[in-house]
Amino acid sequence: MAPLRGQSETDVLVIGGGIAGATTALHLAERGVEVTLVEGDQPGGGATGQSGGLVAPDYIRHSPNTICDTLGADAGARLTRMIGDSAGFVFDLIDKHGIDCDPRQDGFYTPAHTGVMAKNQRAHADQWRALGYDVEFVEAAASERLFGSQRYSGALRFAAGGSLNPLGYVRGIVRAALDGGARVFADSRVISLQRRGGTWVCRTREGTIRSRRLVLAANGGNAALHPAMARTSLPLHVVQFATAPLSPQERMATLPEGGAFTDKRPYLFTARTDGLGHLISGYPTTLFVRSERAQCREAERRLRQNFAALPDPEISHLWRGLAWVNTSLLPEVYDLGDEAIAIQACNGRGIATNTALGAEVAEMLATGDREVLSVKPSRPEPIRFHAIAALLPKLLMSLAYISD
Repeated sequence: MAPLRGQSETDVLVIGGGIAGATTALHLAERGVEVTLVEGDQPGGGATGQSGGLVAPDYIRHSPNTICDTLGADAGARLTRMIGDSAGFVFDLIDKHGIDCDPRQDGFYTPAHTGVMAKNQRAHADQWRALGYDVEFVEAAASERLFGSQRYSGALRFAAGGSLNPLGYVRGIVRAALDGGARVFADSRVISLQRRGGTWVCRTREGTIRSRRLVLAANGGNAALHPAMARTSLPLHVVQFATAPLSPQERMATLPEGGAFTDKRPYLFTARTDGLGHLISGYPTTLFVRSERAQCREAERRLRQNFAALPDPEISHLWRGLAWVNTSLLPEVYDLGDEAIAIQACNGRGIATNTALGAEVAEMLATGDREVLSVKPSRPEPIRFHAIAALLPKLLMSLAYISD
């Protein structure tokens, strides 16, 4: 896609070509709102394209009951509906626009590694089912068969979840947005962004665009775009990798019925398979596993540790990813004033959550009704001692690595 060149104007400017920005632009265009998306790389070139591709309609820390205790009954119920419906929304969007991204709606699991956690997850399954969602707790024997791993005491299963190719997904959304009338400019890194006379003025290396309204959807990159966004999120660096295609025997013994999972261990582990038979997985970076060779050895070790059928795994691809988290581990929509808002902190759940949030933000901008948002807009607050806090994810993962 071509970069922004020359002078231009738009009603809504979206900065960031990941899932949040692309979905916002698509739904604005479908509602007839003039929208322009600007991305510093190609769409999906940042955290989206580096992700593991899991479609996870659940909380990281909370359950439907505890989120109501945290946010209040009404706000908690609204957020739970958005989270619970988010995976179905993703796969419906793929069907609607014919997006070629290897979609696999075969379930998302959160395996429990202790009996106490398994007990909690049984209760969480009851809470989700009471709200009408197809969620169950899979006991240990069944999870061993489903995963090909003896490491877990069972798992929470969200039937609506699954996996996809994240780069194919976001680029399919961008193509649908273009078809709907949005303008999209790639390789257009923002040099300056200023508010002048009631208008946002965005300058790139080769062009300038003026806009009445603004959506920041660059995730961790939002900090460089608006001063209020500085020090509001923390980086979680991860290593993603894919095996060579598994043999028929290995496939029968490793996730034989498909599905994807992220476990609950402190030194977390993820896994899914794709349409070509690769096993795709990931783990957080640490202070101890740094070189690419060491990261490849750690990938092999984790596969042997988790899957009995893979005593000698072959890693064909390895890459580094990045998730942005906040202290609440919940999605945030920030009101920056001056007709500007920001979507931030995917917290490792960005494919499903940011797809749903982008659609809601678009509806809010098109109708002016803030009640359509499942996440109440707030003013950004810097994380205290941010320079130190930014080191904590890697430090905590390093401690978890030692214990593992």
